[in-house]
Amino acid sequence: MSSKTEKNPFKDRTISRLLTKFSAPAVAGMFVIALHNIISRIYIGRSIGALGIAGIAIVFPLAILFMALSVLIGIGSNALFSIYLGKKDEEKARHTLGNAVVYLSLVAIFALIISYIFLEDILVAFGATSEILPYAIAYTKPLLIANAMAMVTIGLNHFIRSSGHPKTAMATQIIGAIINLILAPLFIFYFDMGMAGAAWAVVCGQVCSSAWVMAFLISKKTKYRLQLKYLNADFILFVDGIKIGFSQFIFQLANSLLNIILNHSLVKYGGNLAVSAMGIVIAINTIIIMPVIGISQGAQPLVGYNYGARKYNTAIQTLKMAVRWSVIATTIGFILTEVFARQFVSIFNSTDDALINMASSALRYFNIMLPLVPMQILTTAFFQATNKPLKALILSLSRQVLLLIPAVLILPLFFGLKGVFIATPVSDLISILLSSYMLRRYFIKHKQNFFFSNRF
Repeated sequence: MSSKTEKNPFKDRTISRLLTKFSAPAVAGMFVIALHNIISRIYIGRSIGALGIAGIAIVFPLAILFMALSVLIGIGSNALFSIYLGKKDEEKARHTLGNAVVYLSLVAIFALIISYIFLEDILVAFGATSEILPYAIAYTKPLLIANAMAMVTIGLNHFIRSSGHPKTAMATQIIGAIINLILAPLFIFYFDMGMAGAAWAVVCGQVCSSAWVMAFLISKKTKYRLQLKYLNADFILFVDGIKIGFSQFIFQLANSLLNIILNHSLVKYGGNLAVSAMGIVIAINTIIIMPVIGISQGAQPLVGYNYGARKYNTAIQTLKMAVRWSVIATTIGFILTEVFARQFVSIFNSTDDALINMASSALRYFNIMLPLVPMQILTTAFFQATNKPLKALILSLSRQVLLLIPAVLILPLFFGLKGVFIATPVSDLISILLSSYMLRRYFIKHKQNFFFSNRF
């Protein structure tokens, strides 16, 4: 094995260089994913119209459910993986990877079968009206295959990044997105496949991403190569992993529930057009938040490694830098969406004035607290990486369950459709304050300043 492979990827660099090394590829990959999601909705919006966009929005909670299961097993096991590497227990780390492969695959197959059998009932429960349902079904049937494959691929991609190969992890995301971007217009416009064409383009991209991940994990390019002897079904190790990943699982599960409630509220107070408008808003917002998710993914193995090595101050300094970088990214996104909201929305559909007016107004309301949102996201990830699942769970629940869902249900009673749009910034503000309080207590315990750290 080459010396390059043996070199510890977490040592001999400053925090800023390490965070750049691990985060930049993740940010690039997440950005490409967000971009291809936006472009897919642009294709649908311009070829089919508002109902097509609404069909994609209705399906979104199901995709989140698959992601929730991936997070439960993948991120939880990956956090253990990073901690074991920090403790120099490489054999245990390899068993953790193999265990994740087994359980990710089994749960993905089960979720695929259940979703296909009850698809129409699920979509109706998610808020699909009689006008939206045909578009949602046409899009979802092929997409279920992609969702199941993505569940395994994304779960394993965390291990690739944590084992010191962030560029390879980035390539996983970019390959699928590029394939999708190439095939989507071909399937939708040239072959006239409509909604199904958009979904099959996603499937093709995901097949390529999955093949890339598995080819790398079984190759000799990684020190922690996947081998048959590590493909165990250790239930105790599985439970240890999901204890850590449970907070993020609840976060994603609550996010899915939130989107279901949101869809019903949008239909009730604004009709199908409101569902389409929010679909556009979420697509635009995703491309702004994705850099934060990428930075979070890059910071997590660094925090986990240093925590496992008992370098607590280094873990905290990594978090601080990640928060600062993320706030810069979201502040830029906030300014752009507030100033050019109408122009961004018009990209999806330039002829439907009613849709443009509603979506641009919703976008401005939705992102009021955007600059400070990274505090909540990164604090949750920090507590997860440092094996503080209860604190991470509290933060996840506070925003999605305890705050945002009640806000979506209550505020429209007083403000109508506008109440649906302002529910997110209201809950963001409270959850940011809670995150800051919990993090400040943790910093005091480790004798760290909250906002102003030492130079690093």
